[in-house]
Amino acid sequence: MKKFFRNTLIVASSLLAIQTMAQQTPQSSVYNYNRFALNPAYAGAEGCTQIFFSHLNQWGKVEGAPVTSLLSVNSRLGKNWGVGGSMLIDKVGMLQQIAASGSVSYGIRLGEHNIRLGLTAGYYQFRVNPTSAVVFDLADNIVNGGAQSSSSINTEIGLMYRFKGLDLGVSSKQVIQTFSNFGYTNLDGYGLKRHIIAMAGYKFQLNQNLALRPSVMYKGIPQISQFDFNADVMYKDFIQGGLGYRTGVGLIGRVGINIQDLFFIGYAYEAPMRNIAQYSSGSHEVIIGLKLCRKKNVIELADDVINTRPDTIVKVEYKIDTLIVERVDTVFMDSPQNRIVSNQEANRVLDLAAKTLEFENDKAIILKKSHGDLESLTNIMLMRTDLKIRLEGHTDNNGTEEYNMELSKNRVQAVKDFLVANGVDPSRIELQWFGESKPISENNTEEGKARNRRVLMEYLGVQK
Repeated sequence: MKKFFRNTLIVASSLLAIQTMAQQTPQSSVYNYNRFALNPAYAGAEGCTQIFFSHLNQWGKVEGAPVTSLLSVNSRLGKNWGVGGSMLIDKVGMLQQIAASGSVSYGIRLGEHNIRLGLTAGYYQFRVNPTSAVVFDLADNIVNGGAQSSSSINTEIGLMYRFKGLDLGVSSKQVIQTFSNFGYTNLDGYGLKRHIIAMAGYKFQLNQNLALRPSVMYKGIPQISQFDFNADVMYKDFIQGGLGYRTGVGLIGRVGINIQDLFFIGYAYEAPMRNIAQYSSGSHEVIIGLKLCRKKNVIELADDVINTRPDTIVKVEYKIDTLIVERVDTVFMDSPQNRIVSNQEANRVLDLAAKTLEFENDKAIILKKSHGDLESLTNIMLMRTDLKIRLEGHTDNNGTEEYNMELSKNRVQAVKDFLVANGVDPSRIELQWFGESKPISENNTEEGKARNRRVLMEYLGVQK
């Protein structure tokens, strides 16, 4: 009896798909991990090349339930342009949809406001194969018509807006509505109807490691709509997960893990609470991603730095992707312990080192002209072993939030590496980095951006 009901459901859903566009826009629960899949404006928005593959088994244990596979890739071209493409295979009952599309986007920055517009053109092929359907009406035109196929052109347009932690997106699929009757007589056929998809989310940075992102997604056509309400928690750039509620369906749980900022693996489970819940064990979706970003400068220290004597300064010279360490003459003529350094002098040297610190453009490479004041700071740290220091990294808003966060991290790490290379105990140096999230000036002028590109230095426990 249960199998009878399942098969009845599949036939009904397949007929519905042909005549009313059900499952025309494939369902997904991992779109927060790959927003390009729903909006072409996100092509290149992250500044990296992203490749994603997702596979959805909808309504487990229901024969002929939707199965969707999607392969997509998107990348940045230059400073403003983005491109992308996708391949889709979506099967529900006796209807199969195969689609391929290409996208282009263009973005501009107005201060801290980031706006992108995206366009997509694609090709759809629809196939109907009723040979495995459970037949109740032998005179049914679809059953008697045998396997049929039809093709159509799909067009999409999307808009994206970002401001600090706010992320808004709206897109329209099937901008140009098309129609095909598959050659069946006396049937309305299959129409690609215009869909609207809107997403909104805000990322709250709770502390250096933890962030919370509530979001909502709307998808629908006139008189038919669906909402997703989500809340996701992110720990560093390593793991994220959350819960969602989909109207008319039920609860969604998902989790994703980044592996060495290169690979991404995510999983989502949709637990049905209405309608099909008595037949289905839920929907499972897996997503695998590869992210290729512009190479960042990683600073490594020579092995012999570990054995540096505390009364010797090591001169550190940076080149692109290279760190050269060489010894110079001993700085202290007497033992460091023989000299007393006041708090006032320690603060003066620290302030000077912070004000004169400069890096190569868009890199974590300290300019040579900043070495002298950093060496003076090293002297203070070696003579005042009771002092600890906090380094705080900030950037302007050029580039993506993720890239700027990583750049600010690499820059404070470069300063720490300089101090450690010259004998300072690494446990005495605390690091924090905030990317572009805490500007002290507007980012709409070069002067303002220059002020925002900074590494703040502060002694812990020393009075001014």
